[in-house]
This record gives sequence, C-alpha cells and structure tokens, in this order.
Amino acid sequence: MKKLFLILTLSTACLSAHATDVLRLNLNQAIELALNENRIVKIADMEIQRVDYSQKSAWHNILPSLDASGNAIKYLVPGEMAMMGMVMKSPVDFNVQAGLNLSLPLFVPALWHTIKMTTLDMQLAVEKANASKITLRNDVTKAFYGVLLAKDSYKILQDGLALVEEVHQQAKRLFEVGLATELDVISAEVQVKNLQPTIMEVENGIEQAKMFLKVLMGVDIKQAIEIEGSLIDYGATISHSNAGRNLSIDENTDLRQLDIAQQQLQRALSMQRTQRMPTLVAFGSYGYTGMGNRATNTSLGPIPVEIEKSTDWFSQGLMAGVQLNIPLSGIFTNATKEKQTKVQINQLAEQRNYMEDMLNMQVRTALNNMDRAAKQAEVAKKNEDLAQRGYDIALKRYETGMGIMLEVQNASNQLMQAQLLYNQAIASYLNTKSDLEKLLGHEK
Repeated sequence: MKKLFLILTLSTACLSAHATDVLRLNLNQAIELALNENRIVKIADMEIQRVDYSQKSAWHNILPSLDASGNAIKYLVPGEMAMMGMVMKSPVDFNVQAGLNLSLPLFVPALWHTIKMTTLDMQLAVEKANASKITLRNDVTKAFYGVLLAKDSYKILQDGLALVEEVHQQAKRLFEVGLATELDVISAEVQVKNLQPTIMEVENGIEQAKMFLKVLMGVDIKQAIEIEGSLIDYGATISHSNAGRNLSIDENTDLRQLDIAQQQLQRALSMQRTQRMPTLVAFGSYGYTGMGNRATNTSLGPIPVEIEKSTDWFSQGLMAGVQLNIPLSGIFTNATKEKQTKVQINQLAEQRNYMEDMLNMQVRTALNNMDRAAKQAEVAKKNEDLAQRGYDIALKRYETGMGIMLEVQNASNQLMQAQLLYNQAIASYLNTKSDLEKLLGHEK
C-alpha cells in the first residue's frame, strides 16, 4: 500500500513536471524513480528473468522426451549388387523410414541436483538484484543530500553576501557623514567581491550534483529538476543513541551471496558424487518402413529375371525396455574432483568469516562516525547561535561608532563559517547513516 502511494505520488510529480517543465522531487520520490528507471536495476531484473527460463528448462529434463525421425531416399541411378559371383542391377526405386522414440529417466540423480542448482541460481540472481537496489538506494540518498548541501551552502553564501552588502552600504553612509573612513568602504566592497566567485562556484556545484542525481534516477540529463527540502529539516533526526537500532549484519547482501555460493558448492559436490551412482532410463520405439521397386528386366547369369513394379510397407514393431548404466571407470578421477570442491567450500567459509569481521568493524566505524557527526552538529548549532549574536553586536557597535569595520567583517565570516559547518555536520551524519543502512542490508 505504501509503495502504491509512492508510485501515485511520483506520477503526480511527473505530471506536474510535464506541465511546468520542472520535475520536483523529495527523497522518497527520487529513490522510487531510480528503482524504476535506473538501467543497472533493469539489467538485474532481466537476469532474474533469464535464470527463471533456465530453471524451467531444467525441469523439462525429467519429463518424458518423444522424438520423431524419418528419412526418404530416391535412387536416381539403379544400384548394383553381386550375387553368386554375378552382378545385377538393383530394382529398388526408393526407401522411406519413420520412427518414434520415447525416453523417460527413472533414476538419474544428477537431474534432480541440477534442478536444485537452478533454484540456487534464482536465489543468487534475486539477491544480486536486491544488492543493486540497496546500493542504488544508498547512492541516490547520498546524491540527494549532496544537492541539499550545495543548495543550503548557496543560500548561506547568498545570505552572507546580503549581510556584507548591507555593511558596505552602511559604511558608505557613515563615510558620507564623516563617521567612517574610506578604508572601511573599500574593505567592505572587497569583502563583497571576494564572495561572488565562491557563490558562482557553489552554483556550478549545484548543477553538477543535480546531473549526477539525474543519471542515478535514469532521468534525461536535460530534464530540469527541483529538490524539495533542506538539510535543516533533517537536523531533528540526529541522535547520539543507538538504542533500539537493529545492528545485525545477517541481512547484508554480500554475506547472503556468499551463503548462496557456499550452498551452490555443496550442491556441486553432491552432483559430482552422483557420477558414481547407476542410472536407469526407460525407453520405447516404434518404426515404419516403406520400399518401392521399379519394373525392370535383368538376368542372373543365363537366367532372365523380370521384376515387376511394387511398393511394400511394413512395421518394424513396437519396443520398450529399460537401460541401466553403472559407471566403473573414472571413480578415482571423480574422487579427486570432489576433494577440490571440498577445498573450495572451506576457502569460501574462511572468506565469509573474514568478511563478517570486516563488516562488523565497518558497522562499528559507522556508528562512531555518526556519533562524532552528531556531536559536531550540536556544537556547530551552538556556535552558529553565538556567531549570530556576535555579528549583531559587532554591527551595532559599528553603527554607533564604537566598533571598527574589521570586527564586523570577522563576525560576518564567522557566522557564515558556523552555518556551513552545521550543514556539513548534518550531511556527514546523514551520509554515514545511509552507508550504515547499506551495510546492514536494509532495503528501506
């Protein structure tokens, strides 16, 4: 129901975008659009479809197989045959054969193991598709946050530019009445000019971040998009506590793929062992033959022979039976292959243990980084409030002639820096949280 709501919401957003030529998206809509349009996800879905056909094909091997065969021969030049030391021309004009062959496996263990192997192939394809979606969800989320960070930074710089322009105008007014020096006016103007290149650079960064997000979502690179919200909206989600959070890595897609690969090796070992087992197959066949002779006069030595034109059809009969095959050679070769597979199973088990240790370390690192980012955000927010208060005081002091321009400029720079650091701390927390969700294999 929730997914249906997201699709309907996304459809509404697309219709709105068609009307205004701008696609407006929030985070959930961006993720949903990517999961539906991204080419990597489409390729993974196609792989599931391919493996499904392979699985159905494996089931066909245990069903009865019925084959029809036939051939027709026309003799353009009569053949010759030797009889009693003499040669005579064959009167055979044509020969036709047709048959039906039925085969039914009764006891062929390898076939059942093949079917079970294709089931594991399907599980692996599905898990790889899930891994692609989880990775894509993480990439889109971080790209979305990247756009928000660039947008918010641009707004902070624009607000900062407005502040320094206000200071510049104030310095000009005070200079005109003799309460400020020309140096104050020049210094304020230089600060305005210094901010403009940074603002243009951030503006270009917004476009690059949007292009990367559009590629991930499978949207035309020329399509205009507008990202809703700001990083400040996510500030309330920052938490120091991990109580109640599920930190199990059992759902990690890399671990799950290794588990399936290990099951595949176990199944391959079972298939190799079936090479020592006998097989039993039932079969049946039915044939029909036709032959025609041409009219001819020939001789068998001194005896003239006249052959009349004739056509004969007769059945070869219906046969049924069973075929038992007991392997006698190659036992030692198969035993060596089984030992190789066992070594591979042990190798994969060690690889899984190593990956599990690495994932646990990465989870712990992500938690530490989230905690550090949360503390940085808390400190940065307090610092922003202090910087705002300091700027207000510096501006009042300058307006009343008690302060100098340098105090106002320093306070303005400190305010912008504090605001940027606060947004960066929020973005760092959100990105690390998204990476943690990917490590834990969470699909939502």
